[in-house]
Formats: sequence, C-alpha cells, structure tokens
Amino acid sequence: MSPRKLMWRAIVMIVGTSLLSEKARAGGEASPLARLSPTQNLALGMLAGCGSKCINYPLLAWKNAAQQGLPLPMRPDLVYRGLPMAMMNLGGTTAVQFLFTGYFQKMLKTKENDQFAEMAGATLGGIVSGVPCAMWELIMIQQQRFGGSLLGTPAKLLKEFGVAAYTRGMGMTMGREGLYTMAMLGLTPVVQRYLVEERGMDKGTGLAIGALGSAFFSATVTHPMDTIKTCLQGDLMKKQFINNLQTGRLLVDTHGVAGVFKGLGWRISLIATTFFLVNKFKEGLAPVMFPNV
Repeated sequence: MSPRKLMWRAIVMIVGTSLLSEKARAGGEASPLARLSPTQNLALGMLAGCGSKCINYPLLAWKNAAQQGLPLPMRPDLVYRGLPMAMMNLGGTTAVQFLFTGYFQKMLKTKENDQFAEMAGATLGGIVSGVPCAMWELIMIQQQRFGGSLLGTPAKLLKEFGVAAYTRGMGMTMGREGLYTMAMLGLTPVVQRYLVEERGMDKGTGLAIGALGSAFFSATVTHPMDTIKTCLQGDLMKKQFINNLQTGRLLVDTHGVAGVFKGLGWRISLIATTFFLVNKFKEGLAPVMFPNV
C-alpha cells in the first residue's frame, strides 16, 4: 500500500472512521466499503462518527471531568452537555486535517512516493487543525462545566474574557494533534507489516489492528498535553491553572506523574468504543448513502 493511501486510512482511523477489511470475512469477496472513494469514505465516516459520538459521548465528558479533578456527571442532562459542539468539532477538525494535509504534502513533495512529504505533510496538517479544534473544544468544555447553548456560550465567553480566551490551550492542542498524527502514521505501517508478514493476517485486518493499537499508544503519548489543555480550558478565571508550564507542574506536584495522565482510561475506552461503533454505523449507512457502490 502506498504511503498516501496509508495516510488517508490512518487519519480516518484517528477520527473513528476506520475502513473495514478489504475482504469480506466469510467468502473473501471485496467489501463494498473498499470500493468507496476517499471523499465518500470521509462523508460516510463523519456521519458514522457523529452517530457513535451520540452513544459514547459520556466517556468524553467523564475524561474531561477526571482530568480537571471534578466529580463525574451522571445525570443525562449533565452528561450530554456540549454534544452538538463535539459533533461539530469532529467533522470540522477532520475536514481541516484533510484539507491542509493535502496542501502541505503537495508543497513538500519532491519525488514520487515521497514518504517524508507524506509524514511531514500529515503532521503539519494535524498541527494546523489544532487551531480550530482548540476553539471548539474550549466551547464544549465550558458547556460541560457550566451549561449554555451552542450560540450563547461562544458569545458569553467573548464578552467576559475577550478574544484571547479562544487561544487558551491552543498550543497544547496543536502539539497533541500533530504528535498524535505523526505517531499514528509512524506506527501503523510497522504493526501492519509485522502482522501481515509474520502472523499471516490479511492486509485489511492488519491495518485495522495496527491503527487501533497505534491509536492507543499515540493517545497515551499525547495525553499529558491533552490533560493540560483540558485544565486550562476549564478554568478561564485562572483560579487554579494559569499557563502550560504552571499547570503541568501543579498536576505533577499534587498527584505525581500520574497527574498528567488522569482520564487516560476514559480516553482509551473512547477510542475503542468509537472504533467498534463507527464500523457498525458504516455497515448500516453505506448501502443507504451509496446504493450503487
């Protein structure tokens, strides 16, 4: 598989829009999903991702609460605060990643199958996507903590804290998205190659397992940045968390190294359930959205 095709599939895995095996599990025939174009897979994946988000969104809410040292919300009206913004973030961030990844790869490409351009372009695309992602996650986290509407919360934040509020945690978000993408693209082909060549798995299954395992590792590596970002965005008054360095030091001084890994279990659970749910949604949605494929 070419680096570019692997990049597309790996990024799709990141946002929960994983492709099914290229061979049907029963008879070895090509899966209809394997015949979809990248654009069709993106549209299908976004819709399936939104469906999965409706089901496992509590895991995201509990992750954010755990990172900030807050009680875990259990009432449905509290657990599902910020869901529309989370769905908007899912689709918007994915679109920005795809757009800028393609732009940077074209700009950096110097030869055919330029793996450096593929990796660097995807990483830069992930970094750029962290800009709008940070703003959307800020609104979501504020809604999770204090409630508010989809339109009312952004206006309130702007009025009370100014434009600077929307840059809160942005550096950590950009670092998280860039490093996560780079780790995914670096690990996925290695794991896939091992499973295919050493364990005899088919390429589709190897890719799925490789991407999921790489997602777990990448999530763990980037979790300290995610924790710092979440704490900063949940405390716009700066009562406890002031900046990146102070927040990281406070968490480590108070809880040890485990302080920057708070909520990791919820994040891993979120990735695992998303992987499963999206495939189920895609199986049901694909024939309806693309009946001729």
